[in-house]
Amino acid sequence: MPPIPQGQQFGANAKPRQHAAAAPVVSYTPTETVIPPTLYHKVPNLELYQKLKEAEKDVDILISRKALDFQAIQQKTIHPLNFKGETGILRVFVYNTNENQPWQKQLQQEQGKQVADPHAESTWTLRVEGRFLSDSQDNSESEAFKFSSFLSGISIDIIPNDDYPALQNSLSNIIEWRNDTGDLSRNINSASFDGLDIKRSGIFNINTKIAILVKSHSARLKLSDEMSQFTGKHESTQQELIYMIWQYVLYKNLIRKTDNLTKVPAVSSSGLHDGTINQDADNEDLTVAQADSVLKSLLKVDTFKFTDLYKLLQPHFKPRAPILIDYEVNTRKSTTLGEVVLDIPIELPLNLSKVQKELLNFNKLAFDNLTKADGIIQKLNSRIALGIVSLQNANLREDFYRSLSDDPVKFIEQWLESQAETLKALKSDEGYDEEIVRRAQYFEENESLIRDKIDLLLGSNRF
Repeated sequence: MPPIPQGQQFGANAKPRQHAAAAPVVSYTPTETVIPPTLYHKVPNLELYQKLKEAEKDVDILISRKALDFQAIQQKTIHPLNFKGETGILRVFVYNTNENQPWQKQLQQEQGKQVADPHAESTWTLRVEGRFLSDSQDNSESEAFKFSSFLSGISIDIIPNDDYPALQNSLSNIIEWRNDTGDLSRNINSASFDGLDIKRSGIFNINTKIAILVKSHSARLKLSDEMSQFTGKHESTQQELIYMIWQYVLYKNLIRKTDNLTKVPAVSSSGLHDGTINQDADNEDLTVAQADSVLKSLLKVDTFKFTDLYKLLQPHFKPRAPILIDYEVNTRKSTTLGEVVLDIPIELPLNLSKVQKELLNFNKLAFDNLTKADGIIQKLNSRIALGIVSLQNANLREDFYRSLSDDPVKFIEQWLESQAETLKALKSDEGYDEEIVRRAQYFEENESLIRDKIDLLLGSNRF
């Protein structure tokens, strides 16, 4: 028995090796979502699908416009000042201590203690100090911040009285400290002190006025009295105020032409079929709001667009006012620590690296949600395409059986004739002679046959 060639030595269960360059997998899933017009008069309620397609086009136009708006808004909102940093409480202590007061010397003598310096001058020291208390449990970064890091300025005004004639018209009555650093990137510990001490000679009480201007790392501004009554806040950003007015307009149903949103069975936007909106037609613009008595007193207009709110709200924004404290220096106690304590809400400077990480996570989450939504939409489109294919197949069967029932003899004759032509076209490949087909006469005599063969070839995907 001759030996089996090496290329033919394989077991009974062996499988042939697949070619490395195998053809890619072809998907035969239908993707057509358009119903043929001939089916609309045969199948009821198909007009609802057509309305849904038109509404989908309008929604796509709106989404495209809003995507451009959101991109423009995002470019503005990614500024560091628009992010919210870590919050906490700045606890401020205002107190004074006394040294070498007459009553202190007398008390030491009564207790049998030796007075260090009987002729020492009586003094008092006013101290303003602060400490930051973070709202978060991880306060490792905030522990290194000094009191001065949270201030734009502090002013202490000593008010002279008859007991202190030397302080009259003295320049030492006003003590000011200002933080002139406007650069957010500067080290926050560059101006570092936890407290400010003011020491003066005297044995009598005296009044002082303390002004503390807290540094703002956000775009918050002080609101006017009218706007404060409307919002219930003393400070706000422009974005927050516009959002409050938007919520108020929706609650009061002040948007013009709100019936346009409910006249169609699906989400639709009249006037968007040409892809444009006439911004000058206020009667058809859904961004125009009718001001009621409250908004009219605030904005001084009868109607307004939301794009004009920035300009209309400017008169209601004012610079942030300092915190004023009236404090009386008490020289009858060794210390008044704990009597005047003030808690001030504080927002820390923005940590850009932390914000970038949060923004990256947010965008990733949004992208994942969009991917899931796209998958759901793709599944719905596949179901719609399969339904349309089923309708088309049912329509072909209906036409076949209707033609058969109307005239069976004629239908069978036509069917046999078409099958014969198909068979003739399929068998026409036999006896192919290149010398014959090189002549134009062949194509003139067999034009109909060649046309049928081309149609059959394209229909059978044999090319």
